[in-house]
Amino acid sequence: MVRFKTTQRSLIMALGFGLSALSLPLYSIAADQASNDVGEQASLQNTEKVDVVTLPNPLTLDYVLSLPLNQLPQMQYQQAQLNQLQAQKSLQTSTDKTQLNLVGRLGWREFADETQDYNLAAVHLNQKLYDFNQSERLLDALDIKQQAQQMAALNTEKQIKLQVMQAYFNVLLADFQYRIDNEAMAIAYVGLDKAKDRLDLKRMSDVDYLEIETDYEKVLVKRTRSEYRQLQTRLALANLLGLPKARPDELTLPKLASFSKRDVQTLDLEKLQQQVIDSNPEIQVLKQQIQAGLLEMESKQAQGKPTISLDAWAGQLSSYPDIREGRWQIGLLVDMPLYDGGAIDAKVNQVKARNQQLDAQMRLKEQALRDEVSDLYFQLKLLKSEKSQNQKFGDYSDLYLDYSRALYENESATDLGDAMVRLSQANYNQISWQFKQALLWSKLDLLMAKPILTAEADQQTETVK
Repeated sequence: MVRFKTTQRSLIMALGFGLSALSLPLYSIAADQASNDVGEQASLQNTEKVDVVTLPNPLTLDYVLSLPLNQLPQMQYQQAQLNQLQAQKSLQTSTDKTQLNLVGRLGWREFADETQDYNLAAVHLNQKLYDFNQSERLLDALDIKQQAQQMAALNTEKQIKLQVMQAYFNVLLADFQYRIDNEAMAIAYVGLDKAKDRLDLKRMSDVDYLEIETDYEKVLVKRTRSEYRQLQTRLALANLLGLPKARPDELTLPKLASFSKRDVQTLDLEKLQQQVIDSNPEIQVLKQQIQAGLLEMESKQAQGKPTISLDAWAGQLSSYPDIREGRWQIGLLVDMPLYDGGAIDAKVNQVKARNQQLDAQMRLKEQALRDEVSDLYFQLKLLKSEKSQNQKFGDYSDLYLDYSRALYENESATDLGDAMVRLSQANYNQISWQFKQALLWSKLDLLMAKPILTAEADQQTETVK
């Protein structure tokens, strides 16, 4: 019995948690040493190239949200889309500009039953004058598509920032969870040690001891899983930032007080849904694409109308300039389509069908947004009840720890370790709730094209490792 109490005192000291610190609702977390294979992997990483990009230590949420995203593949794809539209616009603009060519020909022809030279060396100028707004409508459509693509790129950037925020929170929660599981494993080890003593004294059967040992192995596996989760979440965050070699170490625990100031009770669900639909960037992109399609349709329809252009030649227009073509000519050309086999109608119908698809996508997106906003709305309303639940559990954990400490000091009970685990779980619940609140409001902001808030005004020095 004395052996057990000594072991438990050693356990509490080994946990390294001051009991006074445990009474705080928030505290720094020092991540324990990872398992041997995890440590070896970290050592290998440290011995890689010395020019690997590193992240600051400690790392802050504001820093990761302020990192440039232009090197990420998602943003490079969006930029490529913009570049493609710009190239199409430049190509279309070039067709409306003056075309100046040097034309040469060395040839022969039959004329009046004799073979004659048929040479040409001249400058040819062609300038489109009017095409019934065919080119203008197409350029307007490309302008609107370009604006839509810029809006889509900005929305993609905000989505990435929201993903970064989630990944950052995942690292912190993984550290909290590891601490809980590590405490539980230490407590299970004490129970196993006590059982071993009883087994040696023939006061416990082999079956009962194996049951306790099996339970300990389960707790150990859970703790090992949370160890790997610590590394996994850090690698995921670094990879999302486009810095797969720069695994973050210490992370600051951000204050998120600005989100607590928001009140979901002031929101009306129906009005909120309509507000999201009216301002949602994806809806706006689809609307602009439809508008561009209408202009493109007008451009295709104008292809059935005549095109007027200025055509001029200067130089040696023939081998006999003095008696035939002369040395220059200028005139107006009218190109009037008479029959195209239905090609123009087919092009118009193609654009019309594409617009119908976009319109259907927009209505489907509106339906999805109503459901998404409804889900966010009720989750936000539920936060109040969850906060109350977490506070009650935290109060209970504080009192239970004091109660267990008193019993332990009087040697009346030995469940102090369980009380410490319960308090750690209470702190985890509170932090997880704060992260959930921040993410829910941020998702709602994203749907309404609002910026993703950073932690710039809410930084604190408390760090999590």
